[in-house]
Amino acid sequence: MVVLSEDILLKFKAHFEKSLQNLPISVVSRSTAIVNDAEYPVKFDFVTETTVDYKKQVVTTHLIEIDGTIPGTIKIGKLQIIPQHIHLTCESEILSITNKELKTLLGAENPLLLYSDWLIEAIENEILVLEVKTENGQVVDWPIGIKNAFFL
Repeated sequence: MVVLSEDILLKFKAHFEKSLQNLPISVVSRSTAIVNDAEYPVKFDFVTETTVDYKKQVVTTHLIEIDGTIPGTIKIGKLQIIPQHIHLTCESEILSITNKELKTLLGAENPLLLYSDWLIEAIENEILVLEVKTENGQVVDWPIGIKNAFFL
C-alpha cells in the first residue's frame, strides 16, 4: 500500500470536500409504476455525503437520504406494491477510493468531474433494498435497480 502524504489528503479536502457535501442526485428505477393503465418511472432523490478519513487514507461517499414517491402500483410476482411516499435516512457506502484512485483524481484535468462520473457509475451499479407496503398491508423488501442517475 502506498501511503499518501497528509498534504495530498488536505489538498483533496480543501478543493473538493465542500463541493461533495450533501450532493443531490436524482435516480430513476428500472421498475415502472402503473397509473390508469399507463407506465410511469419511479424516481428518487438521493443525498450523498463525502468524508476523508486521514487515518485509513480513504475518501468515502455515503448515501445519507432517500426521498421519492411510487406513483402507482408495481407488481412483483403475486405481490402488488401500492402507491406511497418513501423518505428515509441511512448511511450506505456508495463509493470508496483509496491511494491509486486518489492520485489519479488529484492528477486529473477536472478532478471534480472525474469523481462525479465515478459516483454516478457507482450509484447506477448499486442495488438498494427498500421496505415498501403491498395492497394487503404487508411490508416487503423491494430491490431497486437503478436505470440512470444524474446530478440535480
